[in-house]
Amino acid sequence: MSRHMSEDDSARLLADLEELRAQADALSTRLSANHDPRSRFAGEDRDGLARVTVDGHGRTTDVVVVRHWRQVTDPAGLARALLDATGEAQARRLESWAMGGAPATTALLDRALAPGLADASGPDLIRDLLPLVDQSERQLDEASRRLADHFAEKAQLSTPDGELTITSRGGQVAEIEFHDRWIASASAEDVAYHVCRLMQDAHDRAWVGIGDLLPRELGDLMSFAADPARMLRQLGFRT
Repeated sequence: MSRHMSEDDSARLLADLEELRAQADALSTRLSANHDPRSRFAGEDRDGLARVTVDGHGRTTDVVVVRHWRQVTDPAGLARALLDATGEAQARRLESWAMGGAPATTALLDRALAPGLADASGPDLIRDLLPLVDQSERQLDEASRRLADHFAEKAQLSTPDGELTITSRGGQVAEIEFHDRWIASASAEDVAYHVCRLMQDAHDRAWVGIGDLLPRELGDLMSFAADPARMLRQLGFRT
């Protein structure tokens, strides 16, 4: 490999790695299950009938329904209140991300650097990395498409005895329907318990195997690019 080609390829490699890392970080933010487990974000509906709390990953941790809800609304109104409270909790979680209060990690991308990348340097390293970058870019595009399709899928979950049914998309609850006979006499505590369990089930099912969407090679590249000083030394830009 000539020096001219090495410099051109090095410049391209650095630019591609920067772009690829930005795309991978955005994707892994959605996929990461490694948020602070202590984070909690609560939301309420405007009438104060329901309160829903989620953790940093968006999984429901608690649901509260006030005991006098029947004096204020009907079952359909309670379902709307629960959805509104959930939406408020999720909005506060996303707001915290934007403010930097609950950053996502890229743990799904963290991997031990492949021996070949760890030992190579200069032109040899550039030669090995360029096809890896190209392949990872194609696989990342495919992973993003599959992720979008996955989170657009609609699923219905019901309690074992049919007390209520929820409809979710990508683990986020979009509809709640109560069984007429059950909701007529169910306690507020029972309603909250069953709603919370189904919301948790919807979230958990949506995330089973989700990390498999990330291409294996992407972890190697992210481990390599995570240490810029080492990367530049190996590429021959620093001593």
